[in-house]
Amino acid sequence: MDGTAKEGDLYKCVTVFGKTFELRYGYYEEYERRSKYNEPTPIYPNFAASPQYTENGIPFVTEMQAACERYEGNPDCAICYQCRHFVRGEELFGLCMCRARRID
Repeated sequence: MDGTAKEGDLYKCVTVFGKTFELRYGYYEEYERRSKYNEPTPIYPNFAASPQYTENGIPFVTEMQAACERYEGNPDCAICYQCRHFVRGEELFGLCMCRARRID
């Protein structure tokens, strides 16, 4: 084996706020797969499309996730990491502490 990660290979497992996520190598966009020079990259969950919650109903987010309609931060940089509701965890994972986004 040449040490190059292949699409679908396990990058790592991350446990954050009591939940474990598998990060696998892949591509975020189809055009990235077709590029001659792009290698697969660790893929983080898309919590906007498939929400995940802590045991207390607090939604998971990633630092690079596009901000939601409850975003409170710099309008020129609308990503979760810049929102006042964001609480950082491990490995680019975080929580959205906005009360309106919690589930009971």
